[in-house]
Amino acid sequence: MTPSEYAAKAQAKFAHVIEKSTKKNLFLVGKRIFLITGDHECATRSSRSKMDLVVKRGGTLITKYDPELVTHIITLTPSKVSALKALGLKTLAEIPDHIPTLTWDWVTTRPAGKLDHEFMHVAFGRFDADSSKAAEYSEKRKKAKIASDEQDIAEDHSLIDGSSAAFLPNAPPALPLERQRTALRSVGSKGKEPYDPLSEFYAKAKSDAEAAWPHYEESDSDDPVDDVVKSKKKSVFTCDQKGANVGKCVNQDVVDKLKELAGLHEAKPSDEDKWRVFSYNKTIRALRNYPKRIQSYSEARAIKGVGDKTAQKIMEIIQTGSLERINYERTEDVEAVNVFKGIYGVGPKTAYMWYASGCRTLDDVKQRKGGITVSDVQEIGIRFYDDINMRMPREECGAIFAKIKPIGARLDSKLFIEIMAERNTRGKLDCGDIDILITRATDDGKTHKGSLLKNLLRELHLRGILTEDLAVPDDFNDLELTYRGLCRLDSSKPRRRIGEEIRSTDILCVPYKSRGAALLYYTGDDIFNRTIRYKAGAMGYSLNQRGLYSNVIRDRNDRKRKLHKGTIIASETEEEIFRILEVPWQEPHERVRS
Repeated sequence: MTPSEYAAKAQAKFAHVIEKSTKKNLFLVGKRIFLITGDHECATRSSRSKMDLVVKRGGTLITKYDPELVTHIITLTPSKVSALKALGLKTLAEIPDHIPTLTWDWVTTRPAGKLDHEFMHVAFGRFDADSSKAAEYSEKRKKAKIASDEQDIAEDHSLIDGSSAAFLPNAPPALPLERQRTALRSVGSKGKEPYDPLSEFYAKAKSDAEAAWPHYEESDSDDPVDDVVKSKKKSVFTCDQKGANVGKCVNQDVVDKLKELAGLHEAKPSDEDKWRVFSYNKTIRALRNYPKRIQSYSEARAIKGVGDKTAQKIMEIIQTGSLERINYERTEDVEAVNVFKGIYGVGPKTAYMWYASGCRTLDDVKQRKGGITVSDVQEIGIRFYDDINMRMPREECGAIFAKIKPIGARLDSKLFIEIMAERNTRGKLDCGDIDILITRATDDGKTHKGSLLKNLLRELHLRGILTEDLAVPDDFNDLELTYRGLCRLDSSKPRRRIGEEIRSTDILCVPYKSRGAALLYYTGDDIFNRTIRYKAGAMGYSLNQRGLYSNVIRDRNDRKRKLHKGTIIASETEEEIFRILEVPWQEPHERVRS
């Protein structure tokens, strides 16, 4: 069904809903809306849900653009080309000034149920005809900017003119690493329980990690957009307890089913499904840390982060061992897209494009059904689909690294090589890939720049450890390099990933002086990394994968832009960074906060 056909159907479909709705809910009454969905021949589920909402809120959908009828244009796509094609125009200038072009946020972020702030949700840079609104909006932004700048200036002076100096280290003679770690464990201890100097930053780190989607609280409303608006007003974020529950989860069966359901929603493109993924993931984290087997609905509902509907699902799983909603959400498009996303180098966009071309199975992709094209990397992903998607035992990961490390040592005795997976997976039975950090001592005036990585890769290929290349550096004459490929322990074992595209660590070469900061950065986890960076900032420092810097001066108009990058004061070991930031030493597997 085309978008136009569905729009016409939606008008009649919700006539009875409009009759029963309150005036507050019918905030689009009188608005004649031309909705640009970006769909071509077939209206997607996401587009249909948005058309439904427009009609349910009293709006009238205009199926063909007519400037004499349309009062508002709303676009679901950022593409001007798609918009002009849908409108049947050559330029946006042909749209009369009295018809604003707006983003979908105009509907979902309405302030107090009002929709008169069109200028705050302009699409394609078009302000509406009422220039006074644009002037008013610009003036408000200007005043807010000035206030923000004054605050930034005050903060910068407080950090540069005095307070940061108090944190500059009086570098004592270096201790052996184990003695440093023992000393760091006692930093700030109070009584029997060790004081955690990062605790005050966990909430901010957690919220930023989840920041793409604010807290979503389930409700009995049949309108997910209403839930979105309420959640934005609440702005509540969940913060996990310190540390991770690495023992056996007593509600693991519930976790597994909710993960399966979240995965099905994750494969869908609509905003509503993204919110559901966020909600289920929040519940999963809470359940993993819940110490008891859940016995009742009221107990499930009492767990922070578990809403009414999710609590019902939890009880269904506990009582029946299954979840009917999974079967409902496991539609043909989701099944196919999830299969395609398992191909290395294929993301959601390509997966949906292949589905739209008629592909439904991996064999369809192999046969190039629908005339689809496949890159060289994707072809490798297809050939070794099962191997790449198989989890790897930690023992096998360690055995592969045990083969790689001596080969590197024979090439250069000063090579520093560390495996990331072994650092933070203690207690886990498997891992997804192998991530390796490489650098070289520089006390003889030499570095790893040049042929070192190239020679190592050649040796690993000759010995059958590396089997396929997925990404090779363009220029080996750099201190920072990344390689990605497939490897295996021997010919009887499946191929394994060296590096994962999402994380992009792979075989990572870094400058020798940055090795400690790089180990800290690439070990993770993400929440711990964010938290320790926040503490560094609060103490007047800046921390990244290259090192810990003091006296950083930021542009007051753009906090991300540094006018002076500062002076590096720690980078060669994790221990010295922990010591300066007054953080008790924690082994990599103890840094899990997610």
